[in-house]
Amino acid sequence: MQAEQALPEDVRRALRAGQRARAIALLRAHRTIGAEEAEAQIDRYLEDNPPISLRGPGVVASSKLNALIWLILILLMGLAYLLLAD
Repeated sequence: MQAEQALPEDVRRALRAGQRARAIALLRAHRTIGAEEAEAQIDRYLEDNPPISLRGPGVVASSKLNALIWLILILLMGLAYLLLAD
């Protein structure tokens, strides 16, 4: 395993959350390296481990608000069907 792939967990967590600048700052603090080297290591890591965008149930599971919105939409569609079926 390459050194840049063995990023600390908090750096990987920041990357998964889309917080690239924070991940670079954390990596600099862990390894006491310059900003350019940290950015290069983050870029190499992201090339080897591209972020996965959520689809379908993953989007709903990621946020309770998303689940609530979908539930309301489904209920409204069922209500519209019942009203228009008569």
